[in-house]
Amino acid sequence: MMSDISDQALAIAEKVEAFVRATVIPYEKDPRRDHHGAPTDEMVMEMREHARAAGVLTPHIFDDGSHLNQRETAVVLIKSGLSPLGPLACNTMAPDEGNMYLLGKEGSPEHKERFLKPMVEGRVRSAFFMTEPAEDGGAGSDPSMMKTTCRLDGDHWVVNGRKTFITGAQGARVGIVMAKAEDVVQGRGACMFLVDLPDPAIRIDHVPNTIDSSMPGGHATLTIDNLRVPADQMLGEAGEGFRYAQVRLSPARLSHCMRWLGACIRAHEIATDYANRREAFGKPLIEHEGVGFMLAENMIDLKQAELMIDWCAGVLDTGSLGTVESSMAKVAVSEALMRIADHCVQVMGGTGVTDRTIVEQVFREVRAFRIYDGPTEVHKWSLAKKIKRDWKAGL
Repeated sequence: MMSDISDQALAIAEKVEAFVRATVIPYEKDPRRDHHGAPTDEMVMEMREHARAAGVLTPHIFDDGSHLNQRETAVVLIKSGLSPLGPLACNTMAPDEGNMYLLGKEGSPEHKERFLKPMVEGRVRSAFFMTEPAEDGGAGSDPSMMKTTCRLDGDHWVVNGRKTFITGAQGARVGIVMAKAEDVVQGRGACMFLVDLPDPAIRIDHVPNTIDSSMPGGHATLTIDNLRVPADQMLGEAGEGFRYAQVRLSPARLSHCMRWLGACIRAHEIATDYANRREAFGKPLIEHEGVGFMLAENMIDLKQAELMIDWCAGVLDTGSLGTVESSMAKVAVSEALMRIADHCVQVMGGTGVTDRTIVEQVFREVRAFRIYDGPTEVHKWSLAKKIKRDWKAGL
């Protein structure tokens, strides 16, 4: 896998790993957490100052705005994921990493200076406003169900609607808001808007406790009430929002796989150490086949996940949207990581379900990841539709 990755990318990955292991991992016991266990912004910014000093802040984006390719990004983001706090410290976290990618691809020079630059510098967090409440019949895995509307009023667009599971909205300073225009003259279809946060027209109604706890600001439900956005803060063209979402979607979906692979590599390290040190029934746990086989299966799943990520990243590097390939990777990797995390908990027994190590957190985070960016079933359904299309085309 590494043979044709640039020496520059490998060196960055090595620096990131050293930083995460030496500086970030000690923060895992830091008590500065919000109501659902996520790190506070104070703690995040403190870690980022250390990352800045170590030269590993936003390591996949360079000062001139150029970006490691997707295969090279993978080797770096996997290392940042060795701690659940690593992506926060290195500014490779979701949703910011995907938002930075989108703005780098589609933002105007003015957008990049005003919104992208402070994100790349790690000085602000961002949020992506797409998902809507199920009780409203809004958009979830099916974005065509979007209820949030936008209409042109002079030189502003007016946005109204409700959103839910908006990661990091509480405390974010940059927002990308998706809404649907319905006017024939003004343009039909989805639109994306860049907004400064907080804004009095965006009211956070509720931040739930969730199974995961790695995202600052949680996953808010909020109301958008007559939000006025200057027309020049539309990202791209009216009605093209779903197309821009596809630009962001596959790389962001894959970067989730990268980061959580790193976390599962670390969980496997912890479980392996435990199994070699802990004795039961007269010998170390690793010598009991039931335990040893689980760790052996982890080795296989870790390598398969790594290769699947590299394959999909290579497709994206050709310029393809990689919609099919990223669906395949999301299913394969998320399901493999779930098996790995579950094995790690099982191998460690009672210790595995406590917060003495990060293993139980990795288990919770990966369980949520199987739903993020489309649950497994949606991706399989999408792939099945392609199978049918290809079959019909071959008749």
